Amino acid sequence: MILCGVNESGKSKTLKKFFGVSHLPRLRPMQLLERTLNGMKVYAVSLNSPQELRNFCDEEGVIDSIRKRITKCRQSSKGQQYTLTIPFGVYGAVKGKLNEDCILKPIEWLLDHARARVHVIYLQKRSARGLGLVEAFMKQLTQNVIESTEDYDRQSEELEDFIRRFLLGAETLQ
Repeated sequence: MILCGVNESGKSKTLKKFFGVSHLPRLRPMQLLERTLNGMKVYAVSLNSPQELRNFCDEEGVIDSIRKRITKCRQSSKGQQYTLTIPFGVYGAVKGKLNEDCILKPIEWLLDHARARVHVIYLQKRSARGLGLVEAFMKQLTQNVIESTEDYDRQSEELEDFIRRFLLGAETLQ
């Protein structure tokens, strides 16, 4: 499960609310967060997006970060099925180019190498800089949208609803 959003769209705060750790001012690096929904473990490893920890569009670095998160989840899950939630940052460069490859290439890697099912949810911040570029890119990637209004309780509930529907197989998320 990938939660995409621009800078300050509330990805971390929404995930903190979802995992019940809003009271923690900071998390440890690579801290594992866990919650059970519909009998399945849902994890997050750190609330930083792999893109924000790397140079602009360092695709291999992002994939390496995701690989480390998967390894940590596999160890914790002890072979049981799980869902990993990863925040992805959508960022722009100086010349008006988004970090599209830094999102698309890791998704391709997840599909091809990690053999994962990938579902993208867009945390939409309507006041974002470069909104036109971001909106056009995200419309190609997903129809699953949560409006970012700094109402983290609601955003967390909507995220939970998406994940529950995904886990139940009630609908195919894009």
